[in-house]
Amino acid sequence: MRTTPARLALLAAGACALTWLLVTAVPAAAGTFTINACQADRLGFSTQAFGDYATRGMKWKRACNPAGPGLRGLYTGNVVRSGRVEPGAQSRFVMDAPPGTRFLSLTWSGKATRRDCRYTLQFYAYRPDGPPESIRNFRANHNCPKAEHTQTAGLPKPKTYPIAGATRIVQRAVCVGGSRKRFCSARSVNNIRTFYAEATVVDLSGPSVAVVQDNPFTQGEWVNGTQSVSYTANDNVGVKTAHALIGGNAREEHPRPCDYTRLVPCTNDPGQIRVDTTKLSDGTQPLQVQAIDTADNPNASQPVTVRIDNSAPGPVPLSVDGGDAWRSQNSFGAVWHNPDEGDRAPIVAAHWRLCRPGGDACTTGSQAAAGIARLGDLKVPEPGDWELRVVREDAATNRNDAYASQPVRLRYDPEPPTLGFEGSPADDPTRVSVAVTEKISAVASGQVELSREGSNTWQALPTQLEGSRLVARIDDAALAPGRYLLRAQATDLAGNVGVAAAAQPVTLPLRIQSAMQVGVAKTKIVRKK
Repeated sequence: MRTTPARLALLAAGACALTWLLVTAVPAAAGTFTINACQADRLGFSTQAFGDYATRGMKWKRACNPAGPGLRGLYTGNVVRSGRVEPGAQSRFVMDAPPGTRFLSLTWSGKATRRDCRYTLQFYAYRPDGPPESIRNFRANHNCPKAEHTQTAGLPKPKTYPIAGATRIVQRAVCVGGSRKRFCSARSVNNIRTFYAEATVVDLSGPSVAVVQDNPFTQGEWVNGTQSVSYTANDNVGVKTAHALIGGNAREEHPRPCDYTRLVPCTNDPGQIRVDTTKLSDGTQPLQVQAIDTADNPNASQPVTVRIDNSAPGPVPLSVDGGDAWRSQNSFGAVWHNPDEGDRAPIVAAHWRLCRPGGDACTTGSQAAAGIARLGDLKVPEPGDWELRVVREDAATNRNDAYASQPVRLRYDPEPPTLGFEGSPADDPTRVSVAVTEKISAVASGQVELSREGSNTWQALPTQLEGSRLVARIDDAALAPGRYLLRAQATDLAGNVGVAAAAQPVTLPLRIQSAMQVGVAKTKIVRKK
């Protein structure tokens, strides 16, 4: 049955509704793929897989959309005009198998029309090491139609032809000429057209692929989170997809653009794969990229080492150099021990947070060093009592502030106590009282001393700390009378020493001297006469 252009248009419209038949349809089987042309490309009617050629008097035409005007299909024939066509003139379409491949089969439908038997109309597959496979062959001067008649033959439905080993598919119209007339007529229509062409290609070679070590992940540094893997891939028929292999297991995939109307359907451009390392086990592992070519042939790159750690370091016990006592110098050091965590990212930084007890007036900072286990030269913002917490960070930038250490105390007091002598009460003149003021830490101890004026020798008095006062007592009965100087000193918990002297000397004895005479009183009695 002959297929008219209107009928072909109807068939194509129905096929377009089957949207699952896309240009990027996957290859049929491992080692093979198909190249689609004309109505085999149901969405675009592409003919780019065929190269064209025509000499004077001949023409080609790409008109595969059956809904268009005029003769439809992949057209090769003569230019219809008055005059003649010289022998050897031809028009042709050629599809060459990609380098390193062979055709396996061809599914084809088309039509040949000849009025001048001096033309050859052919569609065939060429084998470099065997005979060609003829699909349509109207040889010049053979089986000619009757005079003034048109010879036609066509396939309304595609038919599959085995062409294994072929490297070229050819459609051509050639003016051969006859024995009496060496030329061909240009007045009549002589052509061969293709409506549908689907060539199956065999490719058994895999792609070449390599990991590009252009970032910390592929260079073997410790990382976390989502990472990128750049790669290069090359194949004679292109690479359609690539995926990461980590620890031998397939991970994320990178699908690549492919167009199965081209001779080389997929690209050979460099690519990149995004890898979510949070879905992988931590530790050192091999990474490969496996590329799959258009014909489903796989090949993997040489492995590179990657190191993954998505776990933040846990809290560790913290201590202060020299203990957490008050000190007069604003310089502190905090130390800890980093436990061995095996195949995990090493510690590279420590972040600290200083706050007042209760969490006010906080400041933060950090120090970085490989295996850091000490924060040195820490300074508190101002004198007083502070709490220090430390969070560790590893080489994969893992850090969790919820894993901060328990706080340790940093206590800084640069100011000595201030002292002031108070007057002795009238009823207790030997009492010496010194008021001590300590603003930051607290008074740890104190001493009151006495020196006879001019002697330059000081004698410690028994002293007690009673609340915020130093209290001593002068035993004036045991000291020689005279003028005496008084001084006092107090030491706070940070070791700061405050000193003060009494404004006026004291004169001993402090108490009034009194004496009592003891004896027997004699009484004389006078009697009156």
